[in-house]
Amino acid sequence: MRTARSRLAVYAALTAAAFFWGSGFALARFALRSISPLAMLAGQSLATALAQIVWTLARGKLAELRLSRADFFSVVGLGLVGQNILNGLTFWGLASTTATNAALLYGISPVMIGMLAAVFLREPFSRRQALGAFVGFSGVALIITQGNVAAIQLRGMMIGNLLVFGAAVYWSAYSVLTRRIAQRLQPQVYTFYLLTLGAVGPVALALGREGRLPLFGLDARTLAAVVVFGVATGTLGMNIWNWGLAQIEASRVGAFSYLEPVFAAATAMAFLGEQVTLPTAVGAALVFAGIAFSTARQRRARRAPEAVSPPGSVPDG
Repeated sequence: MRTARSRLAVYAALTAAAFFWGSGFALARFALRSISPLAMLAGQSLATALAQIVWTLARGKLAELRLSRADFFSVVGLGLVGQNILNGLTFWGLASTTATNAALLYGISPVMIGMLAAVFLREPFSRRQALGAFVGFSGVALIITQGNVAAIQLRGMMIGNLLVFGAAVYWSAYSVLTRRIAQRLQPQVYTFYLLTLGAVGPVALALGREGRLPLFGLDARTLAAVVVFGVATGTLGMNIWNWGLAQIEASRVGAFSYLEPVFAAATAMAFLGEQVTLPTAVGAALVFAGIAFSTARQRRARRAPEAVSPPGSVPDG
């Protein structure tokens, strides 16, 4: 039986992962004031890949990274494009919107995952969950439009919000459609290929487009932001989250993802001087209300033995 101290360690680790991911929005927004989204994507993916290789070597896990023939092409393909589409949309969006808006738009992911799981995995989706989805998406619409539907124009913050929302939709679909592949593999194997192969495309593209290696020629503060983002949100965040998911039920782990917008808003206000607008605040309330409606059934199901997820799963968002 898990002791109170060990449970506390798991909760602390999951909170740390949520902090890394939440504050990562502010770090990316800061770096994007000085560099292009492509340079940000290439730099962070390179930092993540190098840190993941060091992490794997330090733990003596290199020999465990063999892939079966059945999994090889799917895992390599996902590694090359999976995180890059997600981060690319996010960085291009963050160049035009706020870190707070971006984090809140990502907050709708649990609701979208439930909807997509119902479509593609034939998982149940109740009327209560449908109501939660409607309320949550109303909040998303309010954040994207900032409460001024009549003045909608595809430029500036509107474009940024739409790109970030596109990233959230992509991540939700990715989480559902790749779940079976991820569950066949040990977490450290799936995470290794996802994070290391992801650097190949952006580094090559940055070399061709910008004529320099990622991380070179940046001022000290921008370099620190890119590297910390890559290491913290990539290597540390993913590995800590996967470890926590292997220790307790997936339904309990998912609750910690709701801390990400809180950490994002706090760090963005403290270090970037961002202000939360009234439409963003009301939209955030609707998003969290939608999540509460949509996940209420999952919380009740926690008491049943079948609600426990098998070790080896990877996070849904």
